[in-house]
Amino acid sequence: MGHLLDAGPGTARVEVRGSVAELAARARPTARLRIGFHEPNSPALIQQLVDALDAGAIPALAHPRWPKDVAADALRRAGADEPWRGAPIATLLFTSGSTAAPKIVAHTLDAHLAAARASNERVPYGPGDRWLLSLPLCHVGGLSLLFRTVFAGATLVLPDPEEPLAAAVTRTRPTHLSLVATQLRDLLEDPASTEALRGCAAVLLGGGPCPEALVARALDAGIALRRTYGMTEMGSQIATEQAGRVVALPGVEVRTDACEQLWVRGPSMFSGYLEGDALRRPFDDGWFATGDLAEIADDGAIRVLGRRDHQFVSGGENVRPEAVEAALAERGVEAVIVPIPDDRYGARPVAFTAGGRSHDDVARARLPDYARPVAWLELPPTRAIKPLRAELEKLAHTLLRRRS
Repeated sequence: MGHLLDAGPGTARVEVRGSVAELAARARPTARLRIGFHEPNSPALIQQLVDALDAGAIPALAHPRWPKDVAADALRRAGADEPWRGAPIATLLFTSGSTAAPKIVAHTLDAHLAAARASNERVPYGPGDRWLLSLPLCHVGGLSLLFRTVFAGATLVLPDPEEPLAAAVTRTRPTHLSLVATQLRDLLEDPASTEALRGCAAVLLGGGPCPEALVARALDAGIALRRTYGMTEMGSQIATEQAGRVVALPGVEVRTDACEQLWVRGPSMFSGYLEGDALRRPFDDGWFATGDLAEIADDGAIRVLGRRDHQFVSGGENVRPEAVEAALAERGVEAVIVPIPDDRYGARPVAFTAGGRSHDDVARARLPDYARPVAWLELPPTRAIKPLRAELEKLAHTLLRRRS
């Protein structure tokens, strides 16, 4: 299982000896250093992550698109550059990129290995296969590919720096690819990348809801598209399409409660949320509440209906309105954030402020681009903010439709 990474023309190749299981066996059981990372995908980053895991250190990965002060605060809360003396953990990931205070998810190497094993069982991936890294390593969907690749003895392919995804797909001709709906739509607009997608053994589609018309378009183009559903807390995939049905991966259990909320458990489950120097374990007899509403058919097919809270997905990125509001409030901006439908990204954030005043300068300093409001609208005179969210969504849609 030596070959890990093909980084493209003119860049370094990373070699990894052994397997993820061997990395786990060598991890130090006592005090281990937490190491913070805030950078885009690169061969150097992958080598650093592998070296850190091999040495028993604990990588904490901040989103490269976060402003520097946001990333610094997140890594501080994750204990970067400090030893960890608690229960065995291997990685620290952040659940949301829309605020300076996302949850910090702790995973063990055993959990990552279990996720890789289950994924590779559902989506065959092995020696000779090449998976294009189209997602940032700070996302569980990107980091999980490192573990799948080492586990499978396959090859992880990195695009050249600043290389558009369509060009990378066309140039590298991967056998496997993970996409969000926005990326799939863009690739289907390019004949060359569409042709390259037809050569893939599997194209996984996740990161949030995808229009059925887009799925149908990909299938009609002869692409081996497989829808997935997952989350950071379960090491990436929870369920992946098989024979036309999105069903739980091997070893993963799913159920719904009386409120139709989806609960999950399995060997890829995270260890808990890092809070200070302790782990908070939000489990009920090993089950974890996803916060999603879902239906489970008699044949095991899972249909996710949406979030219980106000979170929405914009271009594959989770955006939590309350978190965006809190980030703006740190700079004295009072706003209410709601989503509006968007054909390209699924949804985009809109801000309601007093007088409709724009605060783009603050948003650019405090928020990643996918969480920045695309419009600033006048907040109706009321202090009952929370009950008005649904009405504000309707109002935003009406006002912006009039502008267009």
